[in-house]
Amino acid sequence: MDNKYKNVFNKIKTILNMDVDKDETVEVETKLEEVVEVVETEVKLAEATLEGGDKIYFDGTLGVDTAVFTDEALEVPVADGDFILENGDTFVVEGGVVTTLTPAEVEEEPEEEALEVNDFELKYNDLLEVVTGLKKQLEKFNKQEKDMKLEIEKLSTEPEVESISQKPMDVRPLTDVEKRLETLEAIRKLQG
Repeated sequence: MDNKYKNVFNKIKTILNMDVDKDETVEVETKLEEVVEVVETEVKLAEATLEGGDKIYFDGTLGVDTAVFTDEALEVPVADGDFILENGDTFVVEGGVVTTLTPAEVEEEPEEEALEVNDFELKYNDLLEVVTGLKKQLEKFNKQEKDMKLEIEKLSTEPEVESISQKPMDVRPLTDVEKRLETLEAIRKLQG
């Protein structure tokens, strides 16, 4: 008996608070090994439907060298012949075992065309949105250009304004105090 199973058995004995002699231990270990083998080789019943609606049963996955049956108990083998599943896959049975399995051909071209058409329509709609946005911006810029031209025309029709000179136009004589201040200012500039 594997060490793994002995550990499981010992844990069971501990949980149940049992003292078992060696003969009983060997007997229980043997039974435990048998149960483990049955559990490990458990059948995974699967089924498939034939084109006419009849069902076939098998263990695991349908493929070459898979035994196929007409009942869930996996006792009555399928008769020899060529069969078609409802999904279009075809297979040949000889002696109750699948000898050839051919998957159905999938036509992908129509889907690709549909995807291309949808993709084209999406791109077209996206471009249409961009063009519409650009047209709105162009209209806005054209309106701004017209408004600026009108403003320029309006300003060009107004009379010119005389330029402002840097020197005052009205020159009056300086007082004695102003003359002295101007002289002092000139001296400071020369010194400084």
